[in-house]
Amino acid sequence: MATERDTIGARGPESRWTGKGIFERWKRFYEQRTSERGLTRLEFTEHIGYLLFLKLDHERAQRAGVFATQPIAPADSWPRLVLASGEDLHRDLAALLTELGKPNPPDPRRAIASVVFQDSRPWPADKMAELGRLIVEEFDPYRWSGVNQDELGTAYSLLIAECRDDIRAKRETGQFLTPPYLLKVIAKALAVTPQDRVVDAAVGVGTSLIAAHREMAAHGGRVDAAAIAGADIDVQMCRLAAMNVLLNTGRPFHDVPPILRDDSLKEKERVVRRHERDVAATVAICNPPFRSVETNTERRDDFWAQNATLPANFLQHLAITLPQGARAAIFVPDGVLFHGGAAATIRKRLLKYCDVHTLLRLPTGMFHDTGSKTNVLFFTKSVPRPTDEPATDELWVYDVRDRHHTNTENPLTEDDFAEFLEAYRPGDEGVSGRTESERFKRYDRDAIRRILDSSSASLDLKAHLAAASDDFGDPRDIAQSIVNHLGDAQRSFQVVLDSLS
Repeated sequence: MATERDTIGARGPESRWTGKGIFERWKRFYEQRTSERGLTRLEFTEHIGYLLFLKLDHERAQRAGVFATQPIAPADSWPRLVLASGEDLHRDLAALLTELGKPNPPDPRRAIASVVFQDSRPWPADKMAELGRLIVEEFDPYRWSGVNQDELGTAYSLLIAECRDDIRAKRETGQFLTPPYLLKVIAKALAVTPQDRVVDAAVGVGTSLIAAHREMAAHGGRVDAAAIAGADIDVQMCRLAAMNVLLNTGRPFHDVPPILRDDSLKEKERVVRRHERDVAATVAICNPPFRSVETNTERRDDFWAQNATLPANFLQHLAITLPQGARAAIFVPDGVLFHGGAAATIRKRLLKYCDVHTLLRLPTGMFHDTGSKTNVLFFTKSVPRPTDEPATDELWVYDVRDRHHTNTENPLTEDDFAEFLEAYRPGDEGVSGRTESERFKRYDRDAIRRILDSSSASLDLKAHLAAASDDFGDPRDIAQSIVNHLGDAQRSFQVVLDSLS
């Protein structure tokens, strides 16, 4: 009986390619063979995703016998792109992107493609020679389906990480990259298993879902396609996230989309809305935008407080819409922990209706240009108590704020959080097996009561670390943040001036 290896030939050199090597090739092509300012790194990365999707789809359709799959794209799509040039290449690519990116496609097998290609724009028309070289020299000669899946996913993730500055510049949707190692730590702390259903309501480029999927896969066995799902308001992030998740999880191209474009705060529904295979979430991981981003919360009469900041709104959205027993980790700036008004109301309700058991205070400088120091709040959605007692019995604070790190100088790694994981004690034992230390402090039921009885309900809590001088971050990061905010202010005043004119 023929095997897949017999039908497609012996394993070629592509099977030995590494993610780092593939990434370096793509990076070298962008830096040496594309015109200066022809397109951004982010746009180049998107086109790498488009070409990978089309080439892999074509290769899988060309397999012999039972190993062949019905193509997602029109059958002759890839050969046409290889043979076309100039205006023909631009026309064919634009038509293909439009066709595959149509929302709500009648063919359910195109559901993922509709996210990967939604609202996409082709390579600049006057730079088609460069795109032609990329197709003919870097993609067409090779069998990309022979590349190890993990290596291919790694290469694409590295390419996205190279776009850090372009992503940070997307101030209108408050995007920035969360370090993958930190999301891996969070997935371990949440003790994610293949039985969980993990969602991210502000998914960005999908790194949180990839970390959760890898933690699930580490338990052995198959991870169900419905195990991860995310949403984001930014269509470009959705395109990148969908391809990033596909390549890093080995998910079939014809499955239910792992990512949807959506304003998660708009409706009184589940944390992330999905299609017909929707299931209740058991875990949520979320790093929402910290900046002011336009969202519509007019229909959210379920919110505990109105007129809250965006990260505070995501916090109450998760706490309200997650089903009972679900576990969550959400990144919040310091202001969410101590601001008055709406933030104070949200904190009181959070302590009452959720078991807020852990606060991780992250080192200064972890995120470029966020304008504030960052924390991760861990909580479990609880069953309301008939005695009206708060669901939070004790809150543990782990503080690594005395360490200064940036993405470029003295960067953190997963090993830097090994002590946190050991102290956190993921799994069934929970807080009962925890021990206080210099970095880990317990706030007991009496302390929680005092917090709830106070008007501020502040969760700006410390560990046992000696008081350290204020560390406001890398001076270059601060200077860049000032420049960006001045630019935003200038544009806002220009709008006012134009309206007066």
